[in-house]
Amino acid sequence: MNSRTKAIRGRVSRVGKMPGNGARSGQVVLWVAIMLPLFLAIVGLAIDGGTLFSARRRAQNAADAAARAGAQQIDVGHYRATGAIRLDQGWARYEARRYLSDQGESGASIDTTAQQVAVTVRRDVPLSFLKLVGVGDVSIGATAVAEPFYGIDRAVR
Repeated sequence: MNSRTKAIRGRVSRVGKMPGNGARSGQVVLWVAIMLPLFLAIVGLAIDGGTLFSARRRAQNAADAAARAGAQQIDVGHYRATGAIRLDQGWARYEARRYLSDQGESGASIDTTAQQVAVTVRRDVPLSFLKLVGVGDVSIGATAVAEPFYGIDRAVR
């Protein structure tokens, strides 16, 4: 074996042996141990945030529909006598409440006047990941207002 062959073999045997390589092997474990809870917290916030947005949208849909159901209850006798539209407030509250109970909503308030129905739906939303940090349920609410309307006011284009 000549001196050139010995030099090449010496370089090849040192390729996989970086100085200090043994000291770096625990850094990945430490990095994962520190970052994993952060990543799990971000995923948990995304899931619980999506749950809250979905529940809020369902509450808003229920409030909108209940207000519309109540606003359809016009006082027909008053309309025939005067031509003016006003709500039959008792029937408006009844129809809005009936719609909400059909949808399984129990935490709602309904306010009526002669010209509008206002429905507020409230519910507590249980969270899954945020329970780990002490946030169990979050209260959300949605409000909708509807007015009675009769006839065509203008053309829609």
